[in-house]
Amino acid sequence: MQSERLRKPHRGVMKTLTSIVAVSRKGAIGCKNELPWRLKSDLKFFRETTSNNVVILGRMTYESIGKCLPNRTNLVLSHNAVLFQDTDDCRVVCSIEESLFAASRYSSKETFVIGGASTYLQFSPLVDRYLITVVDKDVPDADAFLSEDVFGDPDNWNIRSLGEYPAVQGVDEAPFAVYEWTAKDAARRESLRRSLVDEFFSRNHLLKRSTKRAPSKGVLPQQPAVPLLQL
Repeated sequence: MQSERLRKPHRGVMKTLTSIVAVSRKGAIGCKNELPWRLKSDLKFFRETTSNNVVILGRMTYESIGKCLPNRTNLVLSHNAVLFQDTDDCRVVCSIEESLFAASRYSSKETFVIGGASTYLQFSPLVDRYLITVVDKDVPDADAFLSEDVFGDPDNWNIRSLGEYPAVQGVDEAPFAVYEWTAKDAARRESLRRSLVDEFFSRNHLLKRSTKRAPSKGVLPQQPAVPLLQL
């Protein structure tokens, strides 16, 4: 009998894949495994935007946060299948294809990639929408950066300002602006995601992965990632 968790997804789901990120004008996104600024307003925007939806995050981002984000379906990308015990709201996915397949099961939810740096880069050919908070603050000690390769040619995107916000003492330590980027080739990116989902299903439709997996003998190498938005 076909595994329930590998049931073929509905063809109409996950038409948009969004990456959401806060970045300085020089590309910094993290410092010593933390956000390099305090922006309560932007954290609220992140929380309200992603709540009751699906979030995809890298292993190091998950470990930095120390838990799965509440009120969201968390898909943690890791080669270590026993990183933690799967629950309804938090599970390990071992590849980009599996993360897309898992996200496609939630037809009523949006899917957001939330970091870290390497995860943004890995998903960049598939993402057709970005929500970008540009923070007007220098971060001289930054040790995590968003690669320019994530976006590619800016001419391939429609860019819309969602608002500019001043610094507010005790609330937002620096001015920031929020932008929405939407891909001009969104249909091609959606088609690529569908192909990866179908490929994963065709390879794994007979596979039954038990909830409790055998312990891994290997150690996953460290990757450059950072917890971008933790609430």
